[in-house]
Amino acid sequence: RGSTGLASARADLPASCEDTITLIVDWHNFGTDGSYGHAAYTASWAAPRADVHSQQRFFYLGRAGEVNIDQAHRGYSKADDAGGYQSVNPLFMKYTPTDGRFSGQLGYGYRSFEVFVDAVAAVRRGESTAASFDDGRLATLHSTAAATAILEAGRRSLDAGGAAVVLRYDDARDREQVIGLEL
Repeated sequence: RGSTGLASARADLPASCEDTITLIVDWHNFGTDGSYGHAAYTASWAAPRADVHSQQRFFYLGRAGEVNIDQAHRGYSKADDAGGYQSVNPLFMKYTPTDGRFSGQLGYGYRSFEVFVDAVAAVRRGESTAASFDDGRLATLHSTAAATAILEAGRRSLDAGGAAVVLRYDDARDREQVIGLEL
């Protein structure tokens, strides 16, 4: 169940409208070792006045490394046994001008739009199809279906009072294509 009260106090929303949710998730590694892991995910739009609208963070700690993502500040770092600590996030955007001119075109916040526009142009010219971009270069229906299924499983779990929701896959060896959810 999520935290409630702020949305209904500030807007004409039902008292059940969540301000903050937390999901505790068990993950099964279907790879060679069959190990299990767990994670805690929290999402909230309710926050006090701060330097960002909402705090958006992700932290992963595994047996051989960790990933720490601070999406609100566009920070992404990782550490692992082989490479040590690395700040692997490219600049999201350069907000200050160079010689009085815009110079943010190399940050990925700008480039993501550029890649999309280039893809649309290639499809319109007949050089590519929409399916050509299902390789992860762009967020497409195909490349985001699994993440959408995970979000829907979280929603269903919350609605069912915290009941477990199992993702069902088309092929037991290929965990890319989710075909259903089961309470």
